[in-house]
Amino acid sequence: MRVTGYAQLGTRNMKFGTQTCMKIKFNWGTGIVIAFVIMISGMLILVSIALRQDYDLVDDDYYQKSIDYQQHIEKVKNNDGLTVKVKFELYSDSLTMKFPELSNADQYSGEVHFYSPVEKKRDLTLALKLDTAHRQTVLLNTLEKGRYQVKIDWKAGEVSYYQEEEITVE
Repeated sequence: MRVTGYAQLGTRNMKFGTQTCMKIKFNWGTGIVIAFVIMISGMLILVSIALRQDYDLVDDDYYQKSIDYQQHIEKVKNNDGLTVKVKFELYSDSLTMKFPELSNADQYSGEVHFYSPVEKKRDLTLALKLDTAHRQTVLLNTLEKGRYQVKIDWKAGEVSYYQEEEITVE
């Protein structure tokens, strides 16, 4: 049963019982409000994305490392003065580093750091342990695939050295 009729409400006449569409007027004020809503929504989305990002510092103790940088420069100069530097032989499953024969293999000390620019938990640090042929072999199955900077901070006798090389583990 459908009822149609008119009712007077204040000074307006309204027709009830039939559907009428409400038409929204779009003027410059409505455009400004819509633009602000879109802009604020976009900013909130970008802020939420930024808050979910993981920001790892390259080094946790970067302040102390900046103070010790002069020692690092001396190690690099010592390495540049060598006629034979550390040689890298990359195989499918291992990396062999051949050190120059400056003294007995047992007088070498230091560490080999595999630095991954992707994330910190992929890094690996190993103690330097040379065999009698002044070589150290590292099995690459402990590393994830990707690009690494091999940072060797080593000492032969009383002289310290530092060398970097980039490798790709596949």
